[in-house]
Amino acid sequence: EHREMSYFMSRRRLLITAWIASSLGCAFGFSSRGLPGSCRSSDSSCFTPCQQQRKRQELRKRLAESSPAIRKFELAALEIPSSSVGDSGTSSSTAETTTTPVPWTFRGFDCYAEVTTINAKAGEESNSSPWDTLMSSLLPKTTTTSSSKAVTDIVLIHGFGCSTTYWRAAKAAFAQAGYTVHALDLMGQGQSAKPGRADGVEYSIDLWANLVDDYVQQLIIGKNRNGNKKGVVLMGNSLGSVVALSVATGDFLNATAPAAMNGNYKGLGLYNCGVGMNSRNLLKDPTLALWQVSVFAFLFDALDTLIFGNRPFITYLLQEVVTPELLSNALKGLYPNGPQRVDDILVQSFYQPSQDPGSPECLNQIYTNDAGRTPQELHQKYPAALQNMPIHVVWGTQDTVTPLAGPVGQFYRGLADGKNSPVSMVEVNAGHIPFDEVPDCNDSMLAWLKGLDDDETAS
Repeated sequence: EHREMSYFMSRRRLLITAWIASSLGCAFGFSSRGLPGSCRSSDSSCFTPCQQQRKRQELRKRLAESSPAIRKFELAALEIPSSSVGDSGTSSSTAETTTTPVPWTFRGFDCYAEVTTINAKAGEESNSSPWDTLMSSLLPKTTTTSSSKAVTDIVLIHGFGCSTTYWRAAKAAFAQAGYTVHALDLMGQGQSAKPGRADGVEYSIDLWANLVDDYVQQLIIGKNRNGNKKGVVLMGNSLGSVVALSVATGDFLNATAPAAMNGNYKGLGLYNCGVGMNSRNLLKDPTLALWQVSVFAFLFDALDTLIFGNRPFITYLLQEVVTPELLSNALKGLYPNGPQRVDDILVQSFYQPSQDPGSPECLNQIYTNDAGRTPQELHQKYPAALQNMPIHVVWGTQDTVTPLAGPVGQFYRGLADGKNSPVSMVEVNAGHIPFDEVPDCNDSMLAWLKGLDDDETAS
C-alpha cells in the first residue's frame, strides 16, 4: 500500500512538472509545431574552438558572391574569440560592470528597470583587448577616439514569465564591449507592478510596446538629448521580440508614420522570436488546412475555459502546486545543452513574481487576450520601416517552444537568405534561451552591433 501511494505521488508530480513545462512552452514562444526535415544541421554550435576552422572554410566559399556589407559581418561574426562570460553569468575578465536599478513609472504604476555599464577604469583597460584588436584588423579603421566615442544604448525585452535576471550573461557581454545596456521588466511580470482590469489595464503587445517606447523616450533620449549618443538597439527574446518589432515599427501607435522613421531605433536583435502574445496566432499559419484551424481553435477555447480563463484554478496552481523544484525541472527543459545554468537565482526570478497577488489575472489575460500581430504581419504592414532596418536573429536549433522549423523561424531564415538583405541570422546549438544557456552566442550579436557602429561612422 505504501509503495502504491509512493508510485501515485511520483506520477502526480511528474504530470504536474510536464504541465508546467508545456505551459512555459506556450507562454515563452507559442509554437511547438515543426516542419519535419526543414531544419539545418543541429550541430552548428556557437563558435566553439573545434568548429571555428570548419565555419571559416564554409565562409570563404560564400565570400565571392556576397556583398561587401555581408562579407564584413560574416568575417566578424565567425572569427571573434569566445566571450569571457562564465557559467555563473558574470564576467571572468578584468573588465567589470556595474548594474544600477532604475525606478520609473508607466501610467502611474511602478516598473522595474536596470542599467548595466562598464566601469570607467575597466573600460580603459579593455581598450587593447583581443576582441578589439581582432575587430580593428577585420573592419575599416575610424578616427573616433575613445574619449569622444558615442555610445549605443541597448534595450533588452524579456519573454513571458521572465525578467531582467535571465539576461545576466548578455548584459555583461554587451556592457564589457562598451554599450549601455537597459533591461526592463514588462508590466505584469518580474519586479514590475501587476495591475489588472480593475485598474484599467488590458495586457497586450501594444501595451508593452508603449511601455518600452515610453522608457526610451523618458530615460534614454530625454536624458541625452544633447549628449553623445548613437541611437537605440532593441533586443528581445520570444514574446519580447514581437514587442521590439512593434516598437520599431510604431504599430502600437496605430500611426501611419512608423517610429523607426524618427531615427531613434537603428536595429533589432531577436533571440528565438515568438509568434505573438499567446498561442492563438498559430491559427494564422497559412500552411494549416481549414480543418486544422478548426481543431486548434476548439482546443484553444477548451484550454481557455478549463484552465487559462479559470482564475480560481490558476490561483490554486500558482499558490499550491508551483514550487521552485517544479520550476527548476521545467526550466531545464528549455536549457537542453546547459541545464547547469538553471541555478537558484534563475529559478527564484520565475518563482517569486508568480506569488504576487496580481499574477493570476496577468496570466489569465496574457493567455486569453488578443495575441496581436505576428512578425510576418508586421513586416508586411510596415515595409518602409523594416525593409531597411538592420535585424540580427539568433536561433537555438534545439528549441521545442519556438522551433526553427516553425513559421516564424522559417520566415526569418528566408529573409536572411535573401540577397543584400538587412536581416542576418545565426543558428546555434541551444534551446529557447540561447543567450543564457550558451553565453558564447552573444559574440554573434556583438559582431553585428559593431558592424552597425562602423557603418554609421563610415556614413
